[in-house]
Amino acid sequence: MTEKEYTDIEKLQMLLTHWLQHNASHGQEYGKWAAVARQAGHSYTAECIEEAVDLLAKADKAFERALQSVGGPGKGHHHHQHD
Repeated sequence: MTEKEYTDIEKLQMLLTHWLQHNASHGQEYGKWAAVARQAGHSYTAECIEEAVDLLAKADKAFERALQSVGGPGKGHHHHQHD
């Protein structure tokens, strides 16, 4: 049995979907660590992390637009978890 060959656009659909899911999971983690930094008295560190979270959200909006422009999530997408 051979693996299905994906077109570049199908690959792009899968990558964009993965990047969005990946960023969402990491964004939540970043927010938790910003709170830890703030609680430990490192407010500037927390602000920097929060700024990064905001920038990540902006990047996600661009990834979402890109994904929609190529037809949305592809049928061949699979999800895997990053720990």
